Amino acid sequence: AALIATVALCCLAGVFAKTACEEHREREQKTNTNVKLIPKSTPDGDYEALQCFDVSRFCMCWRP
Repeated sequence: AALIATVALCCLAGVFAKTACEEHREREQKTNTNVKLIPKSTPDGDYEALQCFDVSRFCMCWRP
């Protein structure tokens, strides 16, 4: 029974884990800089292939 509970908890932790892009977004939103380069993500949490930032004319391609 303990093994089943452990496996279930591990599965739930994976469901609620944030992607690298989601963590990056949160870090950027919390920074105290004048220019924040907040990445945009796809619906599944990955980086969008083209990242253009609202506060600048800077864009970049993102490939995992």
